[in-house]
Amino acid sequence: MKAKKIAALALAGVMAFSTLLAGCGGEGASQTGETGKKTSDSTEKSSAERKKITALLRCSETSTKYIILKKLLTEFSEEKGLEAPEFELVSSDADYVTKLQLYINSNALPDIYGCANGALSSAAKDIDAIVNIGDELERIGMKEDMNGAVYDFFKDAEDGNVYLFPESLNCEFFLYRKDIFEKYSLDVPKTWDDFLDVCKTLKEKEEIPLIVAGKENWQLMRYLSFAPWRMTKDQFIMDYIGQKETFSENTSAKEGVDLLYTLGTEGYFQGGFLSTDYTAATDLFFGGTGCMWYSGSGQISQASEMYSKGELGFFPVPDVQGQENMETNIPIHGGFGTAFNAQTYDDTMKEFFQYMCENYSDSCYNDAKVFSPFNDEIPEGLDQMFYDLQPLFETATDAWVSWDDKLDSATLTNLVDEQQKLAQGKEKPEEFEAAADQFIINNSK
Repeated sequence: MKAKKIAALALAGVMAFSTLLAGCGGEGASQTGETGKKTSDSTEKSSAERKKITALLRCSETSTKYIILKKLLTEFSEEKGLEAPEFELVSSDADYVTKLQLYINSNALPDIYGCANGALSSAAKDIDAIVNIGDELERIGMKEDMNGAVYDFFKDAEDGNVYLFPESLNCEFFLYRKDIFEKYSLDVPKTWDDFLDVCKTLKEKEEIPLIVAGKENWQLMRYLSFAPWRMTKDQFIMDYIGQKETFSENTSAKEGVDLLYTLGTEGYFQGGFLSTDYTAATDLFFGGTGCMWYSGSGQISQASEMYSKGELGFFPVPDVQGQENMETNIPIHGGFGTAFNAQTYDDTMKEFFQYMCENYSDSCYNDAKVFSPFNDEIPEGLDQMFYDLQPLFETATDAWVSWDDKLDSATLTNLVDEQQKLAQGKEKPEEFEAAADQFIINNSK
């Protein structure tokens, strides 16, 4: 029965990856393993018989997660006299879900494994193969040291506990060309009305206002979900799923629908936006095309040179004018979560968990060049954007709410198809809303 449940949820897991991975950059579609061996020997171990620590990760050797864990696991293993850690790396989203399903179904998960917060973490919880990270952070006295929004991002929808350790702190924001804004005496937008006014002025000046990777499902969905997030956090999307709210009647949802429709139909996106993937969109913006681009901390290295020259600025997600907006205006998430197998979580693994937490910030900043999920001081010598961005999120307590990992796979697929029609003007906002309201009903039968 559990295996059947996991298989039914697998597609949702694959689609949820797209949003999480966007902040860290996509990987290729190949599968690699550092040792070439399967980590299928994760039966319950005692400290006395443990020889090594095993890990299954959805990443490549250049990924943030691997860079950090490879260093920390290797140093810890050497200190404890263990063999070198064994990594199995899978860089394709679909292949990783298949692999993780296999290990869950056979109850053979490695000591550490990458996992999305939702269907897959729930499946691991069903077989008692996932550690309560919140309890462990409390045990070592570091729960309060973690950024509140990152911690909030991984809260389990069913019980409110946290079972996944963040890869890093990822924040998202808009980058803009300061020279073009100055040329036309434009102010950084504070509200979405301001944002649209800026877009209108830029379009009239024959500039491309906004670059978007329309081929990536999550990019258009960001614009659809910005207003519901700022106004309700996760209330609208959860009530929509529970059939307590509708797009047709919810104010925040209608704001999001109208925004995407206006941006698309007024020509504020670049030409051919629906065929532009994330890499191409990034190249366009940093290559000098377009005035604004929704980006994130994963692109600091690409933005660094232009930012240091004063050519780029950034601003948070605008307010919905005339509505009550929550204080957090920078989407924050923890990347693709890391789980610890409760069945192999012996004294050695408990020691490693504490070692990892105590050294995580150092490795984030000095090795991976990403924000740490802990509220530690940023060391000297990094790109200036690290220091300038931090004040926007250091006291944040509310995380980004990704619709991708909340919706069932059928409804998500339906909304993705429909949002493209909306952005192209092939249907009116009220037509989109009516269709979206029917999706959740049809797919719950």
